[in-house]
Amino acid sequence: MKTRKTIAAAAVLLGTLATAHATVIGFGQIGGNNTTVPSSLGSNATADGSGFVVTNGTTPNISLTWDGGWDIHTSGWFDPIEGQTVGGGDWDNEGGISRIGQLDFGTHTIAFAVEDGYSLVLGSFDFGHTAETAGTTSWDITLTDSSLATVWSTTVNFTNGQVETISPNFTGDLGEDYTLTFNRTSESYGSNGRHALDNLSFTQVPEPSAVALLGLAGMGCLLRRRK
Repeated sequence: MKTRKTIAAAAVLLGTLATAHATVIGFGQIGGNNTTVPSSLGSNATADGSGFVVTNGTTPNISLTWDGGWDIHTSGWFDPIEGQTVGGGDWDNEGGISRIGQLDFGTHTIAFAVEDGYSLVLGSFDFGHTAETAGTTSWDITLTDSSLATVWSTTVNFTNGQVETISPNFTGDLGEDYTLTFNRTSESYGSNGRHALDNLSFTQVPEPSAVALLGLAGMGCLLRRRK
């Protein structure tokens, strides 16, 4: 009975620690206006870095690849997107100036490569359209696995400037890679440069500390059995 209780307690604590892991990308400290977003931004995060912050944990077993169409932008037109989720600090709104990841063209991708034994958890992100030019746009946002199967999707429609916090809260399979794709499907005007991403939050499970804890719990169970 004690052995079962030990396993149960370890499982609960493992789950708690796993959900604590988070890397949040805010695009600060990685260059001036119209600078291309580094292709590996947020990869294998073990501590706070330029453009991102680690919250209650690290994501050392996930690397990211941003396509070359992502740019940094600092226009005041993007203030509503920056302010949708206030992270604060130079990693997010450097010097109090809004810094976001701008989508210039119709399709953009972020690829997540996950090491064996770990899973991606895609939490949330802010996605918006500026009111600089009146008009409407529509986007399909999808998450696909390594076989190109769609595992999560949503459609976003914007009119004259709006911001949405999108929360996939998706947990992937162990060792499986995923690609997040933003595809503009329609627009009432030439809307290049009028959309942006901010506060991309993702985690990994299990987190390293949880793996160590589970190992200790297993050792404890073995010792109890021996006794």
